[in-house]
Amino acid sequence: MMSNKDNIPKQKVLTIDDDNDFETFLQLNTHRILNGRKFLNDNETKYILPSDKKEINREAMSYSIRQHLFQKHFFSPVEEKLKMRANVLDIGCGAGFWVVDVGLDYPSSSFIGIDIDSTRFPSNDRHPPNVGFLECNITHGIPFPPETFDFVHMSMLCCALTESQWHQLVKEIVRVLKFEGWVEFVEGDPWFKNCGKLGKFMIENTLEVSKKKGINLNIHTMIPKFIGSMNELRDLEYFNVEYPLGEWGGCLGKYVIANIRKAAEGIVYLQKHLGLSTKEYDALLTKHLKELNENKAIGFYHRYYARKTHNS
Repeated sequence: MMSNKDNIPKQKVLTIDDDNDFETFLQLNTHRILNGRKFLNDNETKYILPSDKKEINREAMSYSIRQHLFQKHFFSPVEEKLKMRANVLDIGCGAGFWVVDVGLDYPSSSFIGIDIDSTRFPSNDRHPPNVGFLECNITHGIPFPPETFDFVHMSMLCCALTESQWHQLVKEIVRVLKFEGWVEFVEGDPWFKNCGKLGKFMIENTLEVSKKKGINLNIHTMIPKFIGSMNELRDLEYFNVEYPLGEWGGCLGKYVIANIRKAAEGIVYLQKHLGLSTKEYDALLTKHLKELNENKAIGFYHRYYARKTHNS
């Protein structure tokens, strides 16, 4: 009698961060390996960055940078609600850095982080009891009843959704948002001020690669339009911050440039698009980052928030 193991097609052994063979097999069914990096294996997912330990570490770095720049977790006027008892949703929570931090600050409220890749969620001993996590594909909708949440937060999903998916998601956010609830978006900007000739080349090619996957990295410019298309959303507010790229900007600038390099190393599609070997791509990144520092380049983060004023 043939066992289930005998029915499994033989695969080339691929090395990822986990040494456990069984877990590696499971991950290979949900993820694919490209240039030594692990990506989510889902045809509907457009995310252009990896889903592995290296990317989680980079996300932690990126989150720390944003916290330093904005100096607070949110701009929406919801603090009094959070001090009492509120329901909060973090969409595309990743490894849960934001939702865990805010959950610790406001123990009376309940927080849920949702993401398509549950392998990145923190273990139960690494988040407070008022914070939970749920695996779901937000392109299929938000799996909660209408008017569930007082506050919905969404950060850095420019690499994950098409414009039409963004528009549909905003509709879903309005559906699950309570009357007088707030929604807040935080996104980066693919363009840098004083980026230089090589910087322009790198950014334009990154935009082109992303566009081929249906991703608009300039989606931050569309967020006001998405919000404006919903009659229920009012009181739109906008805030942005700028940051230095390179050693000229001190410790922050060094930290930022290291984060940019790690992100660029993760966009393996760009290396393939440029037709470069790993060594050639690495050399190109070094020149690119050197130019950003010499030009005293500036980057930007954008923040939008709005209130639901009446039910749909």
